[in-house]
Amino acid sequence: MLAERLVPCIGFVAPSGTGKTTLLRALVPLLQARGLRLGYLKHAHHGFDLDTPGKDSHQLRAAGVEQVLIASDERWALLSEGMLEPTLDALLPRFDAQRIDLVLAEGFRRSHYPKIEVHRATSGAEFLYPDDPDIIAIVADSPFYDLPLPVLPLDQPAQIADYLLAQLATQSPQFASPRTELVTYYQRLRRYGYNDAESGNASVRVGESFLITPSGAAADDLTVDELILCPLDGELPPGVSFDAQLHQLTYQQQPQAGAILHSHGADSIAASLRGADFVPLDFEGRHYFSSVPVLPVPANMDRYLEQIPTQVAATLATHPILMIASHGVYAWGNNLRQAYKWTCALELSAKIVRLVTHHR
Repeated sequence: MLAERLVPCIGFVAPSGTGKTTLLRALVPLLQARGLRLGYLKHAHHGFDLDTPGKDSHQLRAAGVEQVLIASDERWALLSEGMLEPTLDALLPRFDAQRIDLVLAEGFRRSHYPKIEVHRATSGAEFLYPDDPDIIAIVADSPFYDLPLPVLPLDQPAQIADYLLAQLATQSPQFASPRTELVTYYQRLRRYGYNDAESGNASVRVGESFLITPSGAAADDLTVDELILCPLDGELPPGVSFDAQLHQLTYQQQPQAGAILHSHGADSIAASLRGADFVPLDFEGRHYFSSVPVLPVPANMDRYLEQIPTQVAATLATHPILMIASHGVYAWGNNLRQAYKWTCALELSAKIVRLVTHHR
């Protein structure tokens, strides 16, 4: 069983008064416009109180209650008393990973997580990055510093937002949002010819749930908010891909599966029409999968929905990839990158078989 992934987090660090909060206020609407759902984590150096003196909750806390949860139809807040200084690792799991794509943190300079240093020449402060290997970039009021890290202009928040989005798409899994990764890989299938504008589907496992592309997903303009969260066991929500049950059953029967991709590569489909399991001719293909099962396609959609999800899940329990005759490829991996690797490797092997057959 894969562990539930934390919400990605990046911090902004600087001496007090440098302008971290001002910068974050400018970044939030820009990141939201780029499709990210945001959280905010602030390290307070002094005592603070979100409650109101004189209210029932405040009086009960004064009387000795350890925790108070205040809730309304708009928001809720949990206040805990007598805690040691909380760490970043203790606080991040309190964010709802299904609602947030990125947490912007302010402070927590001693914690090990990706950070951006905010620096103003007029402050006279020394740079922090030489003593903090977790700092990945500098936001500065002068772009002319000769530094070993990327330098982003403080007065260009749009450029900083673009940098953050690029980090989400390309950095290691600790900094990648499952929603962003899923959209990225689904769009790669389209970009490199493995799917047309609205074909195929993709999912990624998140704890005891999985995210999947919606029915009729258009890869060219799919957004993270269009992805649908489904339970690993139970009723599927409306609007999901018609293959959602297939994904659900596969996750149940193959606990190592962290992601599933369904694609329609032309050479793979052509190879699936040969009437037998596919056997690669190239070295890499034989190394990855000595043969690839090919399942027959049912005569109509009703029979497809009745038979294929169970058959595919049972086959993927023992194989990383399979074909359905004339209908493309299903591949699972420990993560999206591995599922994409199997998909690409099979398409290349199928192309090599076609080229060899053509030249004989």
